[in-house]
Amino acid sequence: MLFLGFLLGATSLPAQVMGNYQQQNNNTAINYRANFRGVQRAATFLDASNEVEITINALSNQPASSYVAVFSVFQAGKTVSSTNEQMNDRISGVKTALRSLGVPEADIYIDMVNFLPTYAFASEKKIFSRKTLTEVPTGFQLQKNIHVRYRDPALLDQIVTAAAGQEVYDIIKVDYQVDRPQDIYTELRQMTFAYLDTLTQIYSEQGIGLDSAYVITAENAWVAYPADRYKSYTAFAAQQLTAQERDEAVVDKIDKPTLRFYDPIPANDYDLVINPDLLAPAAQFSYSLKVRFVLPERKIPTQKIYEQQYFMVTPDGKLVPLRLKEGE
Repeated sequence: MLFLGFLLGATSLPAQVMGNYQQQNNNTAINYRANFRGVQRAATFLDASNEVEITINALSNQPASSYVAVFSVFQAGKTVSSTNEQMNDRISGVKTALRSLGVPEADIYIDMVNFLPTYAFASEKKIFSRKTLTEVPTGFQLQKNIHVRYRDPALLDQIVTAAAGQEVYDIIKVDYQVDRPQDIYTELRQMTFAYLDTLTQIYSEQGIGLDSAYVITAENAWVAYPADRYKSYTAFAAQQLTAQERDEAVVDKIDKPTLRFYDPIPANDYDLVINPDLLAPAAQFSYSLKVRFVLPERKIPTQKIYEQQYFMVTPDGKLVPLRLKEGE
């Protein structure tokens, strides 16, 4: 009933499929182009009249073959031995819990990050002089990271729980790993060149002989992993106070949670897409091919011009050119 009352009382509502992030960024210019073009990408004519340039972009959305979660473990202590011993006990507890989940020892790596002494100021009061503050050692701080490889994404919840059992709460990041990325680039390259052959054939059928042109190519390839594609936003609805209300009261605002979501590379600018139906975060491999066709110079037909010239034979047998005026 409360939800129904909110709907009835609202003056305007965003579309159901829009989401809070787009509502927050409703001033951003969005280009709602189709994910796939209904016609071939138009060729670009360069300054030179005999050159044509075509760009083909291909995208491959690939699920991860495995994942690596990185946890940070921090330990403080009074002595080196006690600090290291407490740290190792916690890490051993995490490793035992991970093995019970089916994570082999080979998929667990402990990374030593830093081991630092800590200092604090001790106050010393002397008669007839100012108080003296002197740094003295107070203990040690140790940080190690636990790298855990797993292949089932559903296992991460249990891995986090296992780490939390040893007071390890800081999950730094999760890396996505894809086996044999070179095979993915090979597939993209082959598919792109096959598409280029199709375009060339289409132009040829229209009387544009790109197959007889001098060809220059350039290519580029890159990959975007999910860790680089998360965006942040804050979702809340706040009351708007007037200037008088703000002047007459002390306004205390609470901190709004910052939320994150996965925002994949859209397929708008791609001619070819492998696995376009993207549900879970994926590694997105891109390949771009730019082809410049230099057409043969157009031959201008030559026209032969014949100039008539008259000669006169003199009595002694010599040929003398006659200079005739127009109209004669």
